[in-house]
Amino acid sequence: MQGDAKAIVFQKANKMKLQSVPYRADQAEDVLVKTIASTITPGHDRLLLTNKPVSHRVLNYPLMPGSESIGQVIATGSGVTDLHPGDFVYTFKGNRWEGIEPYYGCHGEVIPTSRNNLLPLGRQPIHRDLLTGLLGYAISALEKVNINKDSRILIVGLGSVGLMVSEYLYSIGVRHIDAVETFSIRGQLSSAEHIALDIGDFTAEFNDCFDMVIECTGRILMIEKAVRLMKPGATVLLMGNYEVMGYDYRLIQQKEPAIVCSCLTAPEHMQKALAVLENNQFDTEKFFTHVFPVSQFELAYRMALDSKESIKTVISWV
Repeated sequence: MQGDAKAIVFQKANKMKLQSVPYRADQAEDVLVKTIASTITPGHDRLLLTNKPVSHRVLNYPLMPGSESIGQVIATGSGVTDLHPGDFVYTFKGNRWEGIEPYYGCHGEVIPTSRNNLLPLGRQPIHRDLLTGLLGYAISALEKVNINKDSRILIVGLGSVGLMVSEYLYSIGVRHIDAVETFSIRGQLSSAEHIALDIGDFTAEFNDCFDMVIECTGRILMIEKAVRLMKPGATVLLMGNYEVMGYDYRLIQQKEPAIVCSCLTAPEHMQKALAVLENNQFDTEKFFTHVFPVSQFELAYRMALDSKESIKTVISWV
């Protein structure tokens, strides 16, 4: 299985293009998937597009973003026995591109990948399946900390990650959820009880109140601003994409918070996410704010990265 496919490529900082990219998927466990739809992940893509590292990996342009897509299998290698042409799958990585660096690599009209980067759907896909990776990320992070139904939670930022955390927590019975979100329209979508436009808007009655602060904005200095609201020994869960991890320890040490990082999602978390979505545990429609054909991919990116209304922006490839 080899050929060329149209794909969205970051050619260099602040420059993207829909171009033809070669692929070779000739190993026994390889699969070729025809893309139906993919989504933009604003936190990752904003850093990738501005040549800022997302992790320890060194960026080398040109690179291909995209970590969430749904599609249909069109070919498989000889070692793939549980998938067949015509099957529908969720894809979270395309790793068989040539000549570019696939930073997850799912923004293509076809996705050349290996079997372990796919989740079989067992039915025709629906748009909520595109939330599998996002929900899996939330599930993975929340499994790293101790939360019960009486926990008092503050979520900082109600973009796609923060909104997913709030809705999933609410679906499992956690009711004491407050949030900070600059854009009021996002707050209206959340199940959070008290929502402030600025963290300073929380009055003194909220001091020493929260068992956990979940930081979802990617602005590490929000920890310092939230410290007065934390209970002594509170947990801070970092779920944003951080360019530089720097904060003034002197400003938080008196509360002795436990700071927990979360960036990895295992296949079992995505399997659990699929089950949660299948059971309709919460309203998924609110996440999908914009849909664009691939011919308007530049407009899609402007909307995803710059619009205060945007939560999940979908690119349609059919």
